[in-house]
Amino acid sequence: MVRSFVPLHQAFKSISRETSYFVTTEVPHARVYWNGKIEYMYTLKSDHGKFASAEDGGGLPGQIIDGRPSGLMTATRDSAGAWESFMVFDSDDEGHYSIQSCHGFYACCENEGKDGIIVFNRQEVGAWEKFILHTKENGTKVSFEAVCRPGYFIKVWGDGRVSLDQPMFEDKPSPDPGGYETFTADPPISSFVPGESIIQGQLRIDEAGFTDDSGNRILPIGLHVGDLFSVFVRDPAKAESIVSLAKSAGYPYIHFWMNLGTLGDYWSGRECGPGYTDDFWGQLGRLGDLLDKHGMKGGYNLGDYKLWSGDHKSFFAELGRHLRVRTNCTAAYVFGGNEAWQTGADSKEEISDALESFTAECNTVPVTTTAPPTEGYEDIQNWCGGDFYAIHGYRDAEDHDRIRHIFSVPWEGHPPSKYGIQDEPTGPGDEVSVKASHCYSGRDVDANHMCALAVQSLMCNQGFNYFCGAGVKSDTPLDSYPGFYEVAKVHGIVPIDIMGWPGVFHFGGSQSGSRVFSPTQEDSLRFDHRISHDGEIFGIFYGDQGTSRAKCERACFLSFIGWDGSVGPEMQFDLSEEISFDFVRSTGGQPNGYTAQVVRGRLR
Repeated sequence: MVRSFVPLHQAFKSISRETSYFVTTEVPHARVYWNGKIEYMYTLKSDHGKFASAEDGGGLPGQIIDGRPSGLMTATRDSAGAWESFMVFDSDDEGHYSIQSCHGFYACCENEGKDGIIVFNRQEVGAWEKFILHTKENGTKVSFEAVCRPGYFIKVWGDGRVSLDQPMFEDKPSPDPGGYETFTADPPISSFVPGESIIQGQLRIDEAGFTDDSGNRILPIGLHVGDLFSVFVRDPAKAESIVSLAKSAGYPYIHFWMNLGTLGDYWSGRECGPGYTDDFWGQLGRLGDLLDKHGMKGGYNLGDYKLWSGDHKSFFAELGRHLRVRTNCTAAYVFGGNEAWQTGADSKEEISDALESFTAECNTVPVTTTAPPTEGYEDIQNWCGGDFYAIHGYRDAEDHDRIRHIFSVPWEGHPPSKYGIQDEPTGPGDEVSVKASHCYSGRDVDANHMCALAVQSLMCNQGFNYFCGAGVKSDTPLDSYPGFYEVAKVHGIVPIDIMGWPGVFHFGGSQSGSRVFSPTQEDSLRFDHRISHDGEIFGIFYGDQGTSRAKCERACFLSFIGWDGSVGPEMQFDLSEEISFDFVRSTGGQPNGYTAQVVRGRLR
């Protein structure tokens, strides 16, 4: 089914047809929920600047209104309302499509096209109701060729009449549609069937966490491939192999940078951006088409805040217009810049002002300013802003410290929004770290550790992007790095609604009596956990190498959860009873470390 399309600025509220769909007007786009699936309405403007219309919204065969068939297709309107709004569906024959009016009637080439008119008067799709879709300019320009009468297209004449006729060139029939046979589609119509997406419609944030247009709770686990756009404009086949790999692994979105190379030679040979890349918006649109094709979303990050040309307000306004009409709500979110405090921005307010021009054009895509220099309170307050906050993750010290710092962000950093995303956490590969000191060399940053970071992030109201050396410069295979496949499946370990759970607890003494476990000695062991309204427990024990113990403060049942989602036997714990762990770091790059244990259970 051809999906995602946003359009109508005059959303209509009622449809006179007995079927399970309705229209919502909570955003300035007419969004239709059709038997549980999300569809959007198109408008079609003729070469003469008039909108195509299904008169009366369509009608039954044989009905005559004002001397014409009810539902006759015309093109005389200067603005679009309900009658000028259509859904486009793929049929059971590959490459064949149908056009449906607001009242649910399909466009028909009457009498096998021989009558020369198009009438919206059929409630089922047969041969006369099928069209071959011809697209140009990334689906902005579309033409409809009748299946029942090949070579004949829907044509709009200068007086607004619509007929089924042949294209003409120099007074001779032409096989190619011309201006009279071409409509401007708003939004563009893609001729491929988009892949199924984990995030249906738009990624959103509400009082209980991340969700999507279908109402499904989303635990955002994405993939960071910073130079994806740069790769795409130079080697589209390589870019598609990356997107396909990400899809097969189970990632729902890819985070990438749009503007690179304005600050030195680090990106030499990979430069991209507005004012540098030829046909920048066209190229960005084609990358969007590629993401749509594979059922993926994009995390659109400006990248270097210093632009090749132009000003930020104009750029983000154009980005808003570009994404507003993207098929399938391609953008998961938008970043005002990558590490903007060192790539050209003077303040959070400067970025926020630029993003306002984006939301004025496209108010359905969540936005954030930039990740701060550190996770300290002042840096978070000075740089984090928007619908959610962004964090680059602590990359120093041992693995247990890196896990702990994720919990510290909401606990001690007091970010300005309740939900965030670890867009560049620690990870394997030398390109990841901007720190002078880190613990790579095959140690600590293994698959188990990466999964532990992702679990901790989701438990702490933060999405998580898998980040590795190839996620900066994609010169090496992404799936050669530890945790690439395992992290993609972490959302299956964490309760889907955990971000709405009220209780958040750590090992500190201030929560004595409320937390489930407490330390028995001064060591690195921690147990960060949440408790739901009905007493369900989810948490993660973690620590440095060696044996550690914790004491039960609230009687409970617990089960160990494996990184593959397996659930161990239920264990009962009484007050003051102890639980112990023998943590081991990984060595030599092997995934044999054991530095964290996820548990799930309930209070007794």
